[in-house]
Amino acid sequence: MSDAANGIQTASALVSRVFCGPEAQLPDMLDARERRAAMQRTLLAGARDGESLLSITLSIPGPHKTSDVLERVFDELVDQAVDALDGAAVRERTSLGGVSGPELMMLVELEPLELKRRVSAVEETHPLGRLADLDVLGRTGDTLFSVQRTEIGLAPRRCLICDGEAKACARSRAHTVLEMQEKIAEIISQGGYI
Repeated sequence: MSDAANGIQTASALVSRVFCGPEAQLPDMLDARERRAAMQRTLLAGARDGESLLSITLSIPGPHKTSDVLERVFDELVDQAVDALDGAAVRERTSLGGVSGPELMMLVELEPLELKRRVSAVEETHPLGRLADLDVLGRTGDTLFSVQRTEIGLAPRRCLICDGEAKACARSRAHTVLEMQEKIAEIISQGGYI
């Protein structure tokens, strides 16, 4: 067998190990988005002065959003995010999930910009960080807002495949789901999580 064929087989085997969970359909994803938004509103409505909401999910394209491997990756990223809080109090933790993938929300006693600074370090430095969505939300009166990376001096997230802007590649569907899954499986494997 040629090296190229062996590499394809290896990539295929990795993808099969990582993306072997149940398949999420569009209604599942829409329902998860609605549940997440409702929970974010509820948690932020009860937030005290100086508290922000950290919402943790995985950035996983395609229909397979959860598996044993992806759950381990998520748990590792949650541990890293908690470490990045550097002792800041977490008053409330709420887990969601299911076929749409694992989710965790935490009310943290930090101002939104400071919380974003701390958790962005995980996205930037941890071997699995590019797979994390560590969103920080705050509240001003009745208005909810999300802190963007650019507000703390960071560039927008980069694409895993071409290093272009991730949102632009996602909008234009510049890369196939399989290409993205292969890259994600490679990142997970290189990090020793498979």
